[in-house]
Amino acid sequence: MNSTDYFDDLTQSLTVARMLLQKANNNHSAIEGLCLYVSIIDGFLRLSIIYSRTQKSPDHTSEFEKDMIRQDDGEKTYKEKEIYDIAHRENIISADLYERLNKMYLFRNKVVHRFSISNITYAEIGKACDEFEAIYKEIFAIVAVLEHGPKGIPKPTQEELDQFEKHAVKKIGQ
Repeated sequence: MNSTDYFDDLTQSLTVARMLLQKANNNHSAIEGLCLYVSIIDGFLRLSIIYSRTQKSPDHTSEFEKDMIRQDDGEKTYKEKEIYDIAHRENIISADLYERLNKMYLFRNKVVHRFSISNITYAEIGKACDEFEAIYKEIFAIVAVLEHGPKGIPKPTQEELDQFEKHAVKKIGQ
């Protein structure tokens, strides 16, 4: 795969993850939803960093390291926390959003790694997912403006929808 393929795979995988998130929310699967929120937000921030750097470059092109958008087995990548730090340092996200992302990250880690040995309740996870949805919407809006400008996201073509459907089936494994 070349960098364009990795980039396309990331953007399509984010859409698939959002579909899975909606399914998790419908099934009241709060822990799954929580993990998907963190994954999607991380991916959107990676895209935001690339788009922002591209816009700031003199010729509106920017090279980016593969590990910014893809990690294969045994390879180095940026951790979510590092992505938050870069997005904040490069003024893509506000200090307030940066703080809420870090709070979200710590909460997710507590749920995933210490649910059984902490005082956290499943109901708290559901409430946190509501907060994460608000963060998701803020970051989605940032990506939309960086990628498409103030006009917003254009309607996909049938070819794009067909390509996405193939990717979704492959990613979900059906």
